[in-house]
Amino acid sequence: MERTTGNRRGAFTLVELVVMIVVLAILSGVAIQRYFDHSTRAKDSAEQAVVGAVRDGIAHSMMSQAVGGSSTPPAKLDDVPAGATASAVNALFVNVLNPGVTQQWSKGADAYTYIGPSGQTYAYDPATGQFGSNVTPSVGPGGGGGAPSAPSVGLAVANTWTATTSAPLSANQYIAKGYSLSGNEIWLDDAAGFSEGARRVAITGQEIAAGQYTLDLETTLSNYWNQLNYWQVYAVQDGVNLSLSGNTLNWGSAPAGTKLLAQDYAPADKSNGTWQSYSNSFTVSNADAAKYSQIVVVMAGSKNAGQILGWRNVSLTKK
Repeated sequence: MERTTGNRRGAFTLVELVVMIVVLAILSGVAIQRYFDHSTRAKDSAEQAVVGAVRDGIAHSMMSQAVGGSSTPPAKLDDVPAGATASAVNALFVNVLNPGVTQQWSKGADAYTYIGPSGQTYAYDPATGQFGSNVTPSVGPGGGGGAPSAPSVGLAVANTWTATTSAPLSANQYIAKGYSLSGNEIWLDDAAGFSEGARRVAITGQEIAAGQYTLDLETTLSNYWNQLNYWQVYAVQDGVNLSLSGNTLNWGSAPAGTKLLAQDYAPADKSNGTWQSYSNSFTVSNADAAKYSQIVVVMAGSKNAGQILGWRNVSLTKK
């Protein structure tokens, strides 16, 4: 009589081996994908840390100059030639970082563009001090000082502006006194000296309607203690003429034919030469909508020569 041993089932069948191989393959695939996901996230985090450090370095450089009465962005972030890879010999961002970046980054096609570990391209604009993936340098390739980039807003420089229902201001249409454009940014021009009576203003607006509005903008300045930097929102009657010079539109004022709807300013702890975001909400009543023809945003400022004061992304949104 044939005997059956007790360990006959000690080996795997072919089906069991196939199932085990499939399970191990699935688990390996998940582990490998998680490894690469973690590696990508770590690389992106390191890249954004460098971007943030460069921006802080630029701001610190400008703040250091502001103590001496002037504040201009660094002309370049380093002297590494275009197309070079970061190394101990070609350390990047040494004009604003100490030590500079020596790994994984590289220079782009000119003196102002950089390529991060992820392959993302970043640019530096020496005219404004901005650094990021959405920045367009306002100089020609190679740093030759070519023509500024085309503005995305219109700027008509004038001493006065008259509200009219026949041709109301529209989004990204600006009238200004003492301002100029750099890309899509509005900058207060240098003045002979600081004077509240010689402040300059830029305005934009839109046709009025009853409802709740939000004003969003970004602004930058370098020395709060001897600069003006504020903005106000007015409802303006048709035919009213506004002076864009001096104290006509000073803080808290409401000239004849206007109503002050909102106001705000950049506080002292934000005067570090970096862009800061602000948002203000206000309401236009039915009575005001019937009485006035336009909503106008007034951006006012004054500064010493060499200091910076600018505005960008100014928008009025009706709910």
